[in-house]
Amino acid sequence: MLNIRELKINYKPLNKTIMKEVTKEKTQSYIVYQAVDGTEFYDKCECERYERSAHGVLRARISKLTTGKEDAWNLMGGIEGNDIIGVKMNTENDLKDVQQFLMLENSYYSGDKVKEIFDIMEKAYSKGDIILFGINCDGDYYFINSRQNIIENLNILGRKDEKVS
Repeated sequence: MLNIRELKINYKPLNKTIMKEVTKEKTQSYIVYQAVDGTEFYDKCECERYERSAHGVLRARISKLTTGKEDAWNLMGGIEGNDIIGVKMNTENDLKDVQQFLMLENSYYSGDKVKEIFDIMEKAYSKGDIILFGINCDGDYYFINSRQNIIENLNILGRKDEKVS
């Protein structure tokens, strides 16, 4: 039997390394589930829950009413801002959807502020005007005003500009 104390390991240290430098590319692909309004999810169930939620349903309805992103520079005669979208309400149900959506997006609005905004929306709906929403960097919508109210206010301030129409 071999005694461990007597065991000697013979090895020679390497004078140079054998290491190689190798460059490898790594490509990852993954599935993203996209809700009807464009919101993306990594989980299919989460996407389905979102689409069935009130927020998802209303956002999808609002996206169908959108007249497109308005150019803030042309719309407000040179005043820069966040992205602005116009929403055209064609039916009373559209008006209700927009009002509900606004309340979900901005639950912190007070009662007086809500009444003021709803009055503007109802007037815009009755005149066939467009409601303008801003979109902040998080993708949340906030109420700006009706297009006609903005034009009137700019004209009152003396900003009569040919670009504002």
